[in-house]
Amino acid sequence: MKKFLFCTFLCFGVAFTMTSCKQNNDKPPYQLNIPKKTSISISYEEMGGVKVIPVKLNGVTMNMIYDTGCSGIHLSLNELQTLYKNGKFSQEDVLGVEYSSIADGSIVENGSINIKEIKIGDGDDCIVLHDKTATVAPNQIAPILLGNEVLDELASVEVDNVNKKINFYKK
Repeated sequence: MKKFLFCTFLCFGVAFTMTSCKQNNDKPPYQLNIPKKTSISISYEEMGGVKVIPVKLNGVTMNMIYDTGCSGIHLSLNELQTLYKNGKFSQEDVLGVEYSSIADGSIVENGSINIKEIKIGDGDDCIVLHDKTATVAPNQIAPILLGNEVLDELASVEVDNVNKKINFYKK
């Protein structure tokens, strides 16, 4: 009986070892020989004490204020009209109304829209995000802010004040 149990366990052990050590000749789903850029650097301009970078919203380039104190993306009615005139915004992108607390502590009512594509950088060397919510101030002169709705999608962000660049690190 002991010999039978020993042989049974031995057979199971050999079968288990042979099936678990099977060689898999398939290639992995990624290519290790192609270096992947994990960061991009964008030059900024200082305007009125703030850092401004070019960002494409639905394919339209806009100079946006890099603002870590802003919880989202904020546009003025002027930028919304620019998107609409260029065929980059439609009624389907309207999400509704949103209330926001601004720097002075007051609460303001803004429109809420969907930005289908946000692109920071050019060519293959860029960060592309899809379907992000933005607020729209009901006036023509509100600042255009790139805030945490985008920045939270990144691993980290570094401001290089010497070279006037913002380095965005991908997750």
